[in-house]
Amino acid sequence: MTELPSEALRSLVDRFTVGEPQYVAPRQRYLESDARSEFIDPLLRELGWDVENRAGLAPSVKDVVREQSRQSAAGKPDYTLRRNGTGVLYVEAKKPSVDITTDMASVFQARAYGYTAGHPIVVLTNFRDLCVYDTTVPAGKTDGPTVCRLHHWRYSDFVGDWAAIGSVLGRDAVLDPKWSTRFGVAGVQRVPADEAFVDQLNRWRVALGDDIVGRRPDIAVPLLNDLVQRLLNRLIFVRMCEDRGIEGAEVLRKAFSGPRTDIVQLFSRLDKRYNTGLFESSSPDRDPALQVDSGLLRGIVENLYAPYSPFSFAVLDANFLGLVYEASLAEHLTIGRTGAPRVALNKKLEYARREVVTTPEDVVATVVRDAVAELAPENTEPKVLDFATGSGRFLLHAFDVLADRHARRLAEARSTQVYKTGDDEWRLRFTEKRRFLAENFFGIDVDYNAVEVARFGLLVRLLEDESSASLPPGDRILPDLTANIVHGNTLVRELPGASEEQLAHTRPLNLEDHRLPAGFDLVVGNPPYMKTEEMRAFDLPEFDYLRRNYRLLHKQFDKYFAFVEFGLDRLRPGGCLGVVIPNKWMTLVTGEKLRERLRDDVRPVRLANFRNTQIFPGKSIYVCALVARRGHRDGFTYSEPGSVGEYARPDPEGVLVTDGMLPADPCAAWVLAADDREARVLAALRRRSIPLAELADARNGVQTSRNRVYVLDRPVVENDLVSFVKNGRTWTVELGITRPYLEDSRTVRSYHAVLPDARIIFPYRGLDLIPVAEMRSAYPLAWKYLSAQSESMRGRNMDESTRQQTFYAYGRKQATDYCARSPKIIYSVNQKGDKYGLDETGVVYSSGGTAGEVALYPRDTGISLDFLLALLDQAPVEFFLRKRGSPFRGGYFARGTDVIPDVPVPALDLTDQEDRAFHDSVTAKMADLRKLHRDLADVADRERTATLGKIAAGKREMDQLFWKRWGLTEADVRPLGDR
Repeated sequence: MTELPSEALRSLVDRFTVGEPQYVAPRQRYLESDARSEFIDPLLRELGWDVENRAGLAPSVKDVVREQSRQSAAGKPDYTLRRNGTGVLYVEAKKPSVDITTDMASVFQARAYGYTAGHPIVVLTNFRDLCVYDTTVPAGKTDGPTVCRLHHWRYSDFVGDWAAIGSVLGRDAVLDPKWSTRFGVAGVQRVPADEAFVDQLNRWRVALGDDIVGRRPDIAVPLLNDLVQRLLNRLIFVRMCEDRGIEGAEVLRKAFSGPRTDIVQLFSRLDKRYNTGLFESSSPDRDPALQVDSGLLRGIVENLYAPYSPFSFAVLDANFLGLVYEASLAEHLTIGRTGAPRVALNKKLEYARREVVTTPEDVVATVVRDAVAELAPENTEPKVLDFATGSGRFLLHAFDVLADRHARRLAEARSTQVYKTGDDEWRLRFTEKRRFLAENFFGIDVDYNAVEVARFGLLVRLLEDESSASLPPGDRILPDLTANIVHGNTLVRELPGASEEQLAHTRPLNLEDHRLPAGFDLVVGNPPYMKTEEMRAFDLPEFDYLRRNYRLLHKQFDKYFAFVEFGLDRLRPGGCLGVVIPNKWMTLVTGEKLRERLRDDVRPVRLANFRNTQIFPGKSIYVCALVARRGHRDGFTYSEPGSVGEYARPDPEGVLVTDGMLPADPCAAWVLAADDREARVLAALRRRSIPLAELADARNGVQTSRNRVYVLDRPVVENDLVSFVKNGRTWTVELGITRPYLEDSRTVRSYHAVLPDARIIFPYRGLDLIPVAEMRSAYPLAWKYLSAQSESMRGRNMDESTRQQTFYAYGRKQATDYCARSPKIIYSVNQKGDKYGLDETGVVYSSGGTAGEVALYPRDTGISLDFLLALLDQAPVEFFLRKRGSPFRGGYFARGTDVIPDVPVPALDLTDQEDRAFHDSVTAKMADLRKLHRDLADVADRERTATLGKIAAGKREMDQLFWKRWGLTEADVRPLGDR
């Protein structure tokens, strides 16, 4: 749209002005549908929206979804305006005779739509008036029509205020990713709809649980959770059917309107009608409707309706429920048995040892979309599996995309199993949609409540876009998905000899006992992330089973590796895998076997690496979205999206990675370019290079397993003795049993010498522990001190052979034979590229991991440490290390002993005059820079500026030497360090 009103807009306003008396007269039969087609559709077009999809986009990504394009006419917003296929704004239309500036039913309906969907605003219009409401807060039952109203324009204002209207509702404005941040009522606390719904559900869960336990104090915890979950699912299902026009209005509320409750009869009728298992009657002690006080149930039901509920069950769809239930699955009801039994919500044991994350909806939709796009068109009935179903959101998106594809195919074949909803839009008729779901979509989850939720969500999705008129007559209209969504352990087949308790905990699943297909065309999901130590602690028999039966598990593996292997093994020819998993498999040693597998029979098609972008709010989990296909051979698209929105774009950027761009070693780390500039830099670094491992050994430091005993803070050295204070007491030990030690890694800085800030008791001679007899005789003061600390050193993490030597041995004797050598480069493992120091005095340092230090010890190659320091100071090398290493919060990247050896170093022949000159010039520049930094601490203030200028000039000259060697320009290099 343009900021200036068009002649078409002026004409539209003039036409309404002339006809307004007829349009607004209550007795005139001017309907909402007339207002939409004659005025509201054209108004949206003027705002830049492609209302009729004249661009011919696929239904999944078109601009506007209109209610009249759906079969159902009940309860849905009239227009959904979308960004890349995701709804971001609803427009609710009314006929002009409805005064939307005062009609609270219309206002509440519109606000409930927007709030439930999580949109920032909602539009309510009859063309006569155009109102915009903030929907970041729920509507209150006492709210008036102006509460949360951000804008109100009369149609007579449209021409004069067109620029302002366009800045809020114009397509260009709405498609701006920052658009949603512009709205909100100041001073009002915002609670997202899904969080509010979870909070409400949890309160009901506890209330219902308390009531049931009050009647049945001996009820088992699993049964209690099942009864409560099933009852809430029933109530929500009925409300969704009501608001969609599938069931009569307020049938649930009417069941409680009389002097006696008819809820059991209602559930019985719904069970006969839908045949889902959701309403299935059972013995009285297992029927949730018979376990709860009718007054409590009546109160819950009443709060499912306006004005007590701020939610619209018409737009509260299966995706929303998936988000809600995913957030609640980690907790279950427990019963406190001290005193009177009381019910509380607590984290489930299987979730207590790991972070629970909810995959953003756009990520789920995009990874599924990309995977489906790789399926062969002739595969008309693809079998789909989510191997860790959870709430079922991956299956829901897969069903949406594949059902749409199936409908288009049937339309081309002129099948009667589809009906037209737009110029180029088709929907499956209910019976075909039901068959397609039941025969092709499957899931597995070890959490029974997750299985129940996933089945429920798929049934809700099946009923979307349906009305009572579109559903078949008679009974048993919904499929039984018990055999589709299976309860059990995806990864474990059997545990011979396990106890009943262990079997109940691990839930081994014999796949042959179920209806699941042997192979699948599409495997999707976000598997659990659980580290080795967490798996051991939670379920040791399962951990041992995984180690014996899965080939991709290597060293300190994560559980998701087993899930990926399970999925890869079950892909049919041409089948696709679409998963969201941690991105460390690309570079860490533990991912070697997966990297090798992904260069074999199943290869990536698209790999989106979010690197250090946190897509899970509040969680330090760094992931990638991987789509791979069996039989693929054409390379893959690699990208590094900086946000979920960037990843979800229909035309994502990326670089085509061919086999020749991957390491020759199939197990080696993948350091990939995300754009052409990065590709130039990586190619330049690798050209005529050797790995740093050929020039220096990267080694971890000492690990005492009790630093507070061995490390001597603020030591005083005098007369070959070291005095220090421990726990308020002054001790003295012999200087010869100590070594200079680096305690505070913040003192390690590039261009600076590494200086010790403590000393460490070092009871070793090489790898050999100093014997007890020698300690007593040669170092009696140290023996006295260590003996006094012996009790505090018990229980350390150390191997048994070391433990048996004597009490003062380090937890591990690694590094004792080399850590005090010099010269060496000591660097902090977790850093931003500015903490590489030169040690020329023999400082001892702690073991690396992700927090300590590592040292580079030069090999006898003639390459100086100053040259290596200069190399590590280069922006392209830091760029490489950030790609190769692991991200952490705050822009830090780890580069341990498995990472830094891969740094590409220009291959130098020191007998070649040009190579020698390059090496010597760089070495001299770094030596000068170190001296200038050393002098900087002592120069007078008036000379400081001049010294800083010399440092900047020297740094630039050194950089230019490398740029020339690599064949790079400053434009190639400068932005790299800021990524």
